[in-house]
Amino acid sequence: MLSLLCCEIFRPEIELISRETTELPEIHYLEPALHNIPDKLRSSVQNAIDALEKKHGDKLTIAVGYGLCGRGLCGVHAAHATLVFPRVHDCISLLLGKAHTKEHALSREGAIYWSSPGMLESFQKELHLEYHKRFALFEEKFGMAKAIRLMNAEKALFKNYTCLGYIAWPEMDLRYTETAKQVAEDIAIPYMEYQGSSTFVRELLAGGQDKRKFIHLHPGQTIDMDMDGGIIAVPYRT
Repeated sequence: MLSLLCCEIFRPEIELISRETTELPEIHYLEPALHNIPDKLRSSVQNAIDALEKKHGDKLTIAVGYGLCGRGLCGVHAAHATLVFPRVHDCISLLLGKAHTKEHALSREGAIYWSSPGMLESFQKELHLEYHKRFALFEEKFGMAKAIRLMNAEKALFKNYTCLGYIAWPEMDLRYTETAKQVAEDIAIPYMEYQGSSTFVRELLAGGQDKRKFIHLHPGQTIDMDMDGGIIAVPYRT
């Protein structure tokens, strides 16, 4: 049996693909932005793996819709199932449909503020386009003067990016493109569009058979990074 465990930000893309096929794995989404707290990311993914193993037994393959996430997934392992990880460092490669290039590595250096349909729906629309809701919460908690300072300071943080990089799948609804442009305008940074591809996500949904793109972990193994930045399997150690 094949199950997919992935971040909520992939929901729009996966729902798009699901409209084209009935051959999908059992899908489980975890809350977005877990990568901001590596220990919470690791424990959340591990707990989900443990729950799937308990539910389905040992005849199970779990495709994991995450990259290495700043080594936040190091230590994640299965007792009985096979785990399939994409050989990528973060979700940007999965959405672009290819491995990181030097250009896309800029995301890890903080130069590009990446956006996608799932990122927009999960947190970016609320963060940038629903100003009144966030201001009301801050005002209730801290008062008007401090709320204004906090909102201005928050916006200032995004000015450190060179651009908003929206990852556009050709088959995706164009309304997301317009929303991404609104976000870029709100934080006053240039909008740039990067051509994405559904290839990587489609292959993940099919169990990640291409060993050049995906790594299959046996029970008792976890993922790590070698000296060249490659994703490798290593023994899990408590």
